[in-house]
This record gives sequence, structure tokens and C-alpha cells, in this order.
Amino acid sequence: MTTTRLLLAEPSATMRYVLAKHAESLGFVVDVVERYSDAINALQDQYQSFGHDYAGVLFGWPSVPDENAALLSRLLEQDEFNDMAVVVLSTDMRAETRAWVAGRDNTAVVAWKHYLDIEPKLSKLLDERDVDTDVFDAKFDNRDIEILVVDDSATIRHSLKELFSMQGYRVSVAATAAEAMETARNKVIDIAILDYYLAETTGDVLCRDLIADTGTQDIICAVLTGTYSDHIIKRSLRAGAVECMFKNESSELLLNRIDAISRFVRQRRTLENDRELLDDVVDSVAGPTIVLSKDDRIVYLSQLAMHELELDSAAKLLGQAAALLLEPEGVGVAGHAHDVHWRRPGGREIRVSYVRRDVAESGHKVLCFKAIAGLSTTGMSTTKGVSTIAAAVAGVATATKSSETQTPAQVASDALTRFELPETALPFLQQMQTYLNDADILAERVSLLVIDVFKKTGGGLASIEDDETFAAITHQRIMSIYRRKNHVVRLSSNRYAFLLRHSNVPQAYLLTRKIMQICNDSNIGASKQVASAASLLGINERANQGVTEVLSYAFRGVELVPSKGADQAYLMDLHQMLSVYPS
Repeated sequence: MTTTRLLLAEPSATMRYVLAKHAESLGFVVDVVERYSDAINALQDQYQSFGHDYAGVLFGWPSVPDENAALLSRLLEQDEFNDMAVVVLSTDMRAETRAWVAGRDNTAVVAWKHYLDIEPKLSKLLDERDVDTDVFDAKFDNRDIEILVVDDSATIRHSLKELFSMQGYRVSVAATAAEAMETARNKVIDIAILDYYLAETTGDVLCRDLIADTGTQDIICAVLTGTYSDHIIKRSLRAGAVECMFKNESSELLLNRIDAISRFVRQRRTLENDRELLDDVVDSVAGPTIVLSKDDRIVYLSQLAMHELELDSAAKLLGQAAALLLEPEGVGVAGHAHDVHWRRPGGREIRVSYVRRDVAESGHKVLCFKAIAGLSTTGMSTTKGVSTIAAAVAGVATATKSSETQTPAQVASDALTRFELPETALPFLQQMQTYLNDADILAERVSLLVIDVFKKTGGGLASIEDDETFAAITHQRIMSIYRRKNHVVRLSSNRYAFLLRHSNVPQAYLLTRKIMQICNDSNIGASKQVASAASLLGINERANQGVTEVLSYAFRGVELVPSKGADQAYLMDLHQMLSVYPS
């Protein structure tokens, strides 16, 4: 590196001195200039002397606007200098500084207080300056945040998208409220920036609509306006917006506001992850659990408790008096088991056994319960083949016994007959039985995913078998998702099964979501017409079981889902629902 020449441009004598000395100690030859205009001349004249060309520039970014610094930055953006390595040294890391660094290839930024860190930045830039890619793929890593910009001005949409994209954010745009709602329902949006004066409505109304919609209610909204008006600010904040931003404020201030909202989004995600971890721990240790406050109001329901009570949302009971759910005589004595009948929301009863434990410090009561009666059959799907499946369940025990002495082909053939499945399912069933036979020695995990596909109608969900075009397009889409031989099959007009091979349990949940999302994208025309329901069951824990028994169990699971709502998967090993499109 002893022949590598750098140009250092910095008005401050102290900063010039320390940076030049440090760069020279690294083996660079450094030409130092005080004025940005001298740096421009040096770059333009560098090729007049042999061996005087610069490999890179150390650009001391001005702390206040400087005309010559702006000219130098524009010069470095020209094609002639575009491949030159540039390290920007900045005292305050303002938005304009970050925007310029993000928009230029072969560029890095270092805070002046960390000037000793220029060596790895320079080394990487100089080593890779001839590669036709951005050396730093994410100079500002905001890829975890998706922003939706809603404005009827194409110029503003474009400029804001460009500004946020340069900061590493993922950005979607919409010109109308209707387009914004459609985008928000079909993408995971974190922050929505809403123009106040839209052609057909106002930003505060759109904000209310986003917050009121169960599919978009978690979006953080900010209203953008060109008018400093008290009534606009008040209406926006009352609608639920967290910010009211102004179009004529500086890019730096706007980005600082977005940075602050992004921090809130990330903190909320952390809290949500902690809550989900708590739910998993409670479900694993205590099973279905309800927590009551000192005045006997319901303040917590675990995921398993929601499943046993057939709740799709805890909101139906949270904050309600326990008498809404419990027996008339109230909460039983602590430390004793109680066999009682509780009332589910809607009036139906469930027989449970529970034990009450008290938290002395707070006065909370913890009810750990289990349902005594079996799973409710109310609301199950009545799609083609269900009656056949129900009849097959009666013979499960016998089939399991016989599977221990039969070959995989014989067991698969028996299941084919028992469930009246098409002949094309035979290789799939045989493969599944092979996995079951080897379940205790499998090197990787295998799960059975069963999906029922429906057509959305005004009244809910309908079978697809009467619509040949719809069924054909859906079938073609699903069969192309997972191409491993004998690992995907069509079991009936609207039921498909997958044998998923994966490395760990969470990966199975991700695969389930992805497959169902692809399945739901099998739309005819522009409207969303496909819905799905599924059950997921692990194979590894079912060593030497028969394919008939496992299929029966999986079928019963998938038939429970429509009563909970479409586009969900029942994780049978966890006894809880997985939303395909989580909020």
C-alpha cells in the first residue's frame, strides 16, 4: 500500500494534522488541502503528472453549508470519478451527509471521533473498487422497516421514496386512500406517512380507517401536511397519528422523525417477542392458563387457554368480569382441583378441571385448567370427503396394530382404500409410512402439512370443485410449490398434503406460512379469491405409527380451522393456531 495516494480535504488544521498522520502511519501517501476548491483542482489536474493519480479521497464533510464542498461532492458523483474510493469524515452525521453517502457507490462514512477506524473502510473500498457493485450493501441498515408513503402528488411520492430508500428503508407508495388500504392489507407495513389533503379524503380519516381495520391496526401513522394549522394537527393526533410532519421542513428533521418512529417500532417488536416467549413458557409449564385480577377480572389468557375456549382473540374476555366465563359460585378454593362447567363466549359450555393458585403480592389468581370433554365439532368444515374421514377414524386403532407387521406399500394401500383417496396418492402415502417407520432414526425433521383450499364468497368459504377453471389454476399453483418427488399430493378436490423436510421446528412454521401464502396467491383476476386452512403435525415423534392414524389426526385438525377463521394453520403438536398473515 506504500504507493497508494490519497487526497485529504479538511478546513480544520487540527483535524487535517491528526488524520494525515494516521493515514501516513498506515502506509498511504497523503496530499493535504485546506480548501475544497483546492481539492477540486487537485482532482481535475491529477493526471497531468505521471504517478500522481489518487486512489481515494478523505472528505472532511462541512458542519455548515459550503458552496465549494457542494461542488466537490457533485464532482465526485461524475462518471470520471465515480469509481474513486471516498471516506467521508463527519462531526454530526446529519441526514444530508448520510443521504449523499447512501447514494454514491464506493463510499463510506466515519464519525470524526472514530477517525482511527478509516483503515478497514479504506481497505475494503480500495480492494473492491473495480467490482461493479456497491461495496457496502446496507450503509444504513433499516431494511427491517417498511414505510408506506401516501400522496396524490407523484413528485412528492417519488422524492420521499428516494429519500427513505437511501437510508435503507423498504418503501411502498400509494396515490389514493383505496390504494393505500389495499397495499396495507397485503404487505407488512410498519409506518404509514399520509398526506393530509388527498383527492377523495383527508389523512386523518385514512389514519382512522387503518387503525380500525384488524388487518392494518398495528401500523404507526404520521400525517404529512403543507399547512401549519392547529386544527389539522389536532384532527391528525385525535385520529391516532403519532406525528404531524410538514412538507417544507428539512430532510434532516424529517429523517430524524422517521428514525424516532422506527425505534418505537423496533421496541414494540421486542416487547411482542417477549410476550410470545412468555406465552410459550406458560403453555409449556402450566398448560391452558387464565389470570384474574384482585377484583376477579380477566387480565391474561395463554394461547392454549384461547384454543380450549375456542377464542380467535383474547379481546373478547380481557377486562371482563370472571363471572362471564366461570361457574355461578365464582372462583373455587385455592390449591384444590375443581371439575366445573364454564361458559364460552356465545353461551356454549365446556367442562373443565382447574386448580387455582394465588399470587400473594398482587392478589392475582391463576387458573390452570384442562378441558374434560373432547374437542367441539361445531363449525367443522363439511367439504367433500369429511364423512369418509370420520368413518375411517373408528378403525384407526386396528390399522395402527396391523401397520407394525405390514410393509409401507401395504399400509399405504390400506389407507388409500379407507379414506377413498385417488390412486395418485399411493406413492405419497408409501413415502409417509417409510418416514413413520424410521421416525426414531431420521437425520432431519419431517412434518405433515394438510391444506384445505376454499373459494371466498360473499357468505364465507365455498368448495372449489364446482368451478373447474378455479380448481385447475389452484391445482397447478399448489403442485408447483414443492417439487420433491412423492412429497406433495392432491387428496381431494380441495385438499392437498405435503411432507416437509426441515432442520428445526420453527422452520416448519415458516414453511407452512410460505406455502399457504403462495397457495392463496392462486387468484383469478385482480381480486383475492383463495383462502386456506391447514394443520401441521410432526412425524419424528410418531415412530412406528400407521399412516392411517396420523392422517386421521391431521384431518381432524384441519377441519377445526374454518370455525376459527380462514387463513390459519393448526399447529397440532402445540395445540395453537398460526396466522398465515400475522398482524
